Amino acid sequence: MQQSRIHFIRIPYWKIMLGAGLALALLVAFFVLAIGLFLLLLPALAVAAAVFYLFGGRRASATRDGAANDRIIDAEYRVVEQDRIDKHRDRSP
Repeated sequence: MQQSRIHFIRIPYWKIMLGAGLALALLVAFFVLAIGLFLLLLPALAVAAAVFYLFGGRRASATRDGAANDRIIDAEYRVVEQDRIDKHRDRSP
């Protein structure tokens, strides 16, 4: 049966602090890069959204189908007085 030995390695304090500082510096660098990229792309995305809102969307597909606006319901209305409704009820069996 083979026995295994455990060796503990002693790392100097300054190496631990150097690694932690390097990790923190990389984290800050990635954060600054992400913020810079966001600020660079924000105006382009805002212009693209405005163009899509003004000229794109569902309205273009609705005009191809022949309907100018699919939310309009066309109907004819007639005003009926109450006494005519009462007369009609009296005649019904």
